[in-house]
Amino acid sequence: PIARMLCRHYAVLCFTCLEMRDSEHSIDSKSGPEGLVQQVLSGGWRENVEVAGENALTRYDRAAYNQILLNARPNGINRNGPPKLRMCGLTYLRLSDDLLKSDYFTIFKSFV
Repeated sequence: PIARMLCRHYAVLCFTCLEMRDSEHSIDSKSGPEGLVQQVLSGGWRENVEVAGENALTRYDRAAYNQILLNARPNGINRNGPPKLRMCGLTYLRLSDDLLKSDYFTIFKSFV
């Protein structure tokens, strides 16, 4: 119902925690960020809503960037045209001096 309402108003659905993986949380937390992200994004795409996302945590590692890419284009790259499912935008939160003044910046440049 939320995605349908957003579609009627030509809104963009922006969701967070794109970098999080289930395996990074203890079982006791009963947290499933991968499934949650897929549920929300799929609901948006199903209702023809533009979908965007953002990271939630300060992370500068390849695993986090790869998870963001998996969520941004769940079907990978289509060499024969635009991908069927893709995000229209990504907000990178927590850009900091730590990122810009360290070896993390090389990894970040590859991600971008």
